[in-house]
Amino acid sequence: MVLGSAAKQAEQLRKDGNLYFKKDRFGAAIDAYTEAITLCPNVPVYWTNRALCHRKRNDWLKVEEDCRRAIQLDHSSVKVTSFHFLFPYADS
Repeated sequence: MVLGSAAKQAEQLRKDGNLYFKKDRFGAAIDAYTEAITLCPNVPVYWTNRALCHRKRNDWLKVEEDCRRAIQLDHSSVKVTSFHFLFPYADS
């Protein structure tokens, strides 16, 4: 499968976001995932990755928003649905 330019760039941004996340640079990771979402908004993993960053910042409303979008894109994803229910924003 050959990825288009936007998809390749989005995937690189996801990888960058993952590296930022591992270094606890959640703001930079959010920025990278947001750019990936801008380029390819229909890829659920970009939304769930960003949701995890928001969870690390205890921003429960944004966790819920990103999880809801990911579920809309892939309602059968175990990762998406379990993440949303494991980290409800009600604790905020």
